[in-house]
Amino acid sequence: MAPEDYMSRALELAINADLARDTNPIVGAVIVDAAGKIVGQGFHNGSGTAHAEVVAIANAGEKAKGATLYCTLEPCNAQGKTGPCAQAIISAGILRVVIAQRDPNVAMSGGAQTLIAAGIAVEFDVMSEQARELNASWNFAHETNRPWVIWKTATSLDGFISAVDGTSQWITGEPARERVQEIRASVGAIVTGSGTVLADDPLLTVRSLSEENQPLRVIVGDREIPKDAKVFTGPKPAIRIKGDLSEVINALWREHGIHKVLVEAGAAIAHSIWSADLVDEVYWFQAPVLIGDGTPAIGPFGVNTLANAPRFPQYQLDRVGLDLLIHFKTR
Repeated sequence: MAPEDYMSRALELAINADLARDTNPIVGAVIVDAAGKIVGQGFHNGSGTAHAEVVAIANAGEKAKGATLYCTLEPCNAQGKTGPCAQAIISAGILRVVIAQRDPNVAMSGGAQTLIAAGIAVEFDVMSEQARELNASWNFAHETNRPWVIWKTATSLDGFISAVDGTSQWITGEPARERVQEIRASVGAIVTGSGTVLADDPLLTVRSLSEENQPLRVIVGDREIPKDAKVFTGPKPAIRIKGDLSEVINALWREHGIHKVLVEAGAAIAHSIWSADLVDEVYWFQAPVLIGDGTPAIGPFGVNTLANAPRFPQYQLDRVGLDLLIHFKTR
């Protein structure tokens, strides 16, 4: 078998864990003996649990000695909630390590150099693109020092999120709302505005997840909200973060380790994130209805001529029930 075959298995192992709401990346590891047989394998199952390399070493036992380790992310080099994987690899007697992606986390990186200094052969960048894609938002956050931001909206065909009288529930149908549940389950936090909470009293939860495993719910804005609002229910009630939206988004990464954020809010917050160039990905649901007037999805955000209007030619269009879903990335 080729190195790519073993790394493919490590990539398959990594996706066994759902760490969308965890601060750590998903990682898989495979240990192969001199005869080319897989003798150990493992994956990381979240913050505070053993890293993939350590699980694979335990799985291999004495067979790890003299073997090759394939891992989707560079082994860590620092003491976190668990010990450094580089030292565990050295202690296990592994002779060669093949790495898909180098670690962008400065606090934990350097494992490869430690392995090399110990006389272990290290090979880099085997299936690196596939490994990076596994942890796309986590990588983005480490490289830009802010989370990946998804903006979701639901509008009429003419771009309004509510009618003149303020009514907005429900523009789209139940299948679209089910798709929103899937989007929510893929993020670590859901951001909304105090105006949306007052107008709609949303739960902003994921029905398929336990109460303890819900994304963090975050409210921005200064308007007073009743203490019995639905977002304050459950073991993880919504929190309020003060400051402008850019500061709030940045704080979610720096202070909470959240690397992917969903913004579900009204026009004022939509205007703010578009104006600040904070939108990285869009899910735009369009219902087959015309309103004619009301609240626009975004409002003016600095475009005064078609020449400087952002265009997004790479998009996916799906029909969801009677509604359309336009999905694209902005960068």
